[in-house]
This record gives sequence, structure tokens and C-alpha cells, in this order.
Amino acid sequence: MLLFLFKRFAGLIALLVVLSTLVFFFTRSLPGDVAALYVGGTAKAEEIERARVELGLDKPLIVQYKCYIQKLLQGDMGISLRTHRPVMQDLMEKIPMSMELVCWALLFAASGGVLLGVTAAYHQGSLLDEVIKWFTSAAVSIPIFFFALLLQLFFFNVLGWFPLQGRLDTFLEFSNPIENITGFSLVDTIITGNFAAFFNVAWHMVLPVAALTIGPLGIIARLTRSALLDVMQQDYILAARASGISEWVLFFYYGLRNALSPVLTVIGLSVALILLSTFYVEMIFNWPGIGYYALAAIMSLDYTALMGVSLMIGTVYVMANTLMDIVRRIVDPRIK
Repeated sequence: MLLFLFKRFAGLIALLVVLSTLVFFFTRSLPGDVAALYVGGTAKAEEIERARVELGLDKPLIVQYKCYIQKLLQGDMGISLRTHRPVMQDLMEKIPMSMELVCWALLFAASGGVLLGVTAAYHQGSLLDEVIKWFTSAAVSIPIFFFALLLQLFFFNVLGWFPLQGRLDTFLEFSNPIENITGFSLVDTIITGNFAAFFNVAWHMVLPVAALTIGPLGIIARLTRSALLDVMQQDYILAARASGISEWVLFFYYGLRNALSPVLTVIGLSVALILLSTFYVEMIFNWPGIGYYALAAIMSLDYTALMGVSLMIGTVYVMANTLMDIVRRIVDPRIK
């Protein structure tokens, strides 16, 4: 296990080096004068030149890259051209807000997907199996941004059950403001005993979490069903059934455990899908997370913020897949 973790850590470092290099040279090829964007639209020529020297843009490209890597190793991702704040500081404020949505969506997608897949496989060929297959096919097929708009239309415009946008009602932002301790709204409200804000934030999270959950849930459910049905046709399952072991034990103990390995792999890959989906889900629901921050950076050509977001998402994705690989080795000894 230690050797496996060392290899994974080395792979993470190599991936981040390659990713940072690609992102650096790609963002440097974007059109527009970075120094002019940093200073502002009414800047004078001497102010733009001063900003170019301050940002190191007057140096050769290879020197700029060397300086960027040196600062990156020290945890410095540069200064945002849009907010004029350190990118790392911006990301540390935005990431917890996005990870709340990502973690809840991944939890519901994984648990709900496995439950639906197991149910469909256990009742193979029945009406329930057909309904679940139809639902999961629709879940995989529907674009997430379109599903998010449907949720707003139905649950806000028609039923009025959930809020349209935002993280907290406006009046609660003044009467019960959230004290920033960990950056996770639900955790911070519990720590401070701000239960009015806790329930309000949870109420606002329902629709964006549902929008992020639907696609990965369908993928996990369909893979769980197919993997479980494949395992139940293996010779050792047939031999165990012939020896008199109950079908319930065969299905949920032997079958499900052996079918979990590919399912865990897909759950790890679903992290990437959910992270990418946060870009437009956060924009649709006006959720102030890393996706909203990245879109604002794209529209303003804030290349330092774009580099920081790309590296951060890449790191989270690789770490999530590493964790899933560790769990797979624990669940399925054959991988060792």
C-alpha cells in the first residue's frame, strides 16, 4: 500500500507539472493586453507599462514560466487581473462553497445509483427493472444545464417550493449572517448555532445539488446493474447457489461485493463530471463557488485565475480518483 501511495503521489506531481505547463502556455496565447486588463479600461500608456513590469510580462516567455513555477511551489498562484487579489485567497473562499455541492451530489449519486442498480438487477425483467432503466437512460441523456432550468421552472415558478437562486435569503444575510470559519456554510452554521441560516442554506442547496446529481446517478445505476448481473453469471456464484446458499446472501454479499470494483471506478470518474457541471449550475443558480468564479475569469480574460482554477480542479480530481483506487484495493483483494 505504501508503494502504491508513493506511485500515486509521484503521478500527481507529474500530472500537475504537465497541467501547469499546458495551462501557462495556453493562457499566454489568449488575445488581449493582459496589463491593460489589469489596470482597467481608462488606463494611460505609462500605467499599462508599469503594470506590465509589475506582472513580469516584459520578460521573455521562458523566464515568465520559470518565475511562475517558482511561485507555484511556494503556494503563490499570482494576482487575479479581475479582483486584484491573490488567486489562492480567492480560491480558498470559493472552493468550500463548491465542494458542498460536489460532496452532496456525489453522495446522493453514489448511494442512489448503487441502490437503483441493485434493485433493477434483483428484479431483472420485471416492470420495476424497465422503469429504472428508462429513468436512468433519461438521466444520462438530459443535459445538466437544461435539467437545472427545468428544476427552476417547475419547483420555483409552478410550485414555489424552493428559491430560484442564491445561497441565503437576503433578509437573513443581515439578520443571521454566516460566520466564515471553515468556508462550508452548513458546517459553519452548525458550529455557531445559526440554525435559521442552516435550514435556509440547505433549502437553497436542494435544486443545484439535484441538478448535479442526475447525470452521475444514471451512469452509476446502469453500471451497477450490468456489473451485478455479470457477476451473478460467474461459475463460483453458480457453484455457491448449488451448495444451498440463499439467494439473498448470494446477491448482496458475494455478488454485490465483487461488482463494486468497476462501480467505484465510475464513482471516482463522476467527480470530474460533477466538477465540470458546477460551471453552469453555479451560474444558473447564482451560487458563489469556484465555477461562478471561473466563468467570471473567462469572460474577463483573467488568465491567472484560469490557471489557478485549472490546477485546483485537476488536483481535486486526481486525489478523488486516488482515494477511489485505495478503496477498490480494500474492497477487492484481487487488485493487489
